[in-house]
Amino acid sequence: MNIKYLWKYDDVDLVPAIDLKSNSNGFKGLIVNFLKNDEGLGLEYLRKWIAEGFIEIEKVRLGELDFYDMWGQAWGAEVSPDNVLIYWGYDDNIGEEDMSFECFYTIVKNWNSFLNSEPSLYNVIEFELN
Repeated sequence: MNIKYLWKYDDVDLVPAIDLKSNSNGFKGLIVNFLKNDEGLGLEYLRKWIAEGFIEIEKVRLGELDFYDMWGQAWGAEVSPDNVLIYWGYDDNIGEEDMSFECFYTIVKNWNSFLNSEPSLYNVIEFELN
C-alpha cells in the first residue's frame, strides 16, 4: 500500500488530502474516511482529535491499554494490539474494514505529524506499507 499525505486547495484554503493506492483486492480504503473525519469542523478540530487519539494508540502499543475506541464524528476505530477495525458509526453492517495494528499505528503517526506541519503545496509525506 502506498500512502501520500499532501496539501491541496479546496475553493480557497489549503486542506489536508490523502492519496492511497493498494494492490489488495478486498481493500476498501476506509482509513481515508477515518483520518479525515472532521465532519466540517475544520483543521484545528482534526489536529486535536488525531493528536489526542494518537496518545491513546501509543498506550495500546506500549501495553498500557488493551483496547481503545477512537470515535470521531462519523467514523471510528476499535484499536487493540492484534487488530484495528475501522467502522462507520451509524450502521454496524456496512463500512467496516480490518487492518493490522502496525499499519494503523504507522498511518496515524504519520498523519498526526503531517497535520501539524505547515500547510504548503511542497509539504508531502509519502510512505509504503505491506
